[in-house]
Amino acid sequence: GFHGVESLEPMAGMNLKHLKEKYGDKLCLIGNIDVSQLLPYGSREDVIKAVKKCIKDAAEGGGYILSPCTDLTDSCKLENVETMIAATKKYGKYPIAI
Repeated sequence: GFHGVESLEPMAGMNLKHLKEKYGDKLCLIGNIDVSQLLPYGSREDVIKAVKKCIKDAAEGGGYILSPCTDLTDSCKLENVETMIAATKKYGKYPIAI
């Protein structure tokens, strides 16, 4: 069997909150930070907003790993990747308080 699902792509309609409610007690959910639009073209504020939403939607109770929905490409802005990491460290600590 398997214990987790990776590559939860928001642009493909993967609703993280719904998946957490339905499968969060059975599977570890991994991903949901968009690499096709957000990381290449979004602002730092957009990235922080997306990180906070992912944490709010799926981190409570554990079983969620915030990450890009697939491999980072050379089109992803380094500043946005660094912002994603910093925001995850800042807002992803338990107890979750977003």
